[in-house]
Amino acid sequence: MARGISFVRLASPTTDDDRLPTVLRNASGFVYYVSITGTTGTKSADAVKVGHAVDRLRQHTDLPIAVGFGIRTPEQAAAIARTADAAVVGSAIVSTVESSLDPNGRATARTVPETLALVRDLAAGVRSARDK
Repeated sequence: MARGISFVRLASPTTDDDRLPTVLRNASGFVYYVSITGTTGTKSADAVKVGHAVDRLRQHTDLPIAVGFGIRTPEQAAAIARTADAAVVGSAIVSTVESSLDPNGRATARTVPETLALVRDLAAGVRSARDK
């Protein structure tokens, strides 16, 4: 970590045990596990498969593991948080913002409250998984 900037490496379902040491070499901060193959926002993460992948990653690194792609709901975030150190949600937040915009793409009175409500619900899901 030069100059306080972490080198976050990505692992995916297609990263096998032979390639994993190379992927993790020089990683710092955390490891980002891409939970699905394909485009973000198009599929849901399988919490059981993610749990196995996180266990496998933990055999190769002591860094925290964040999981992203395929997490859209508080329930999905909670399921991921039961095994990973972080659940990353992007597309669901973008979709929430997008659906609240006016026809010219400008924010409306709904934009902030709806986005905050989603983030609040996602955080509550993660916290509920941590409390168990």
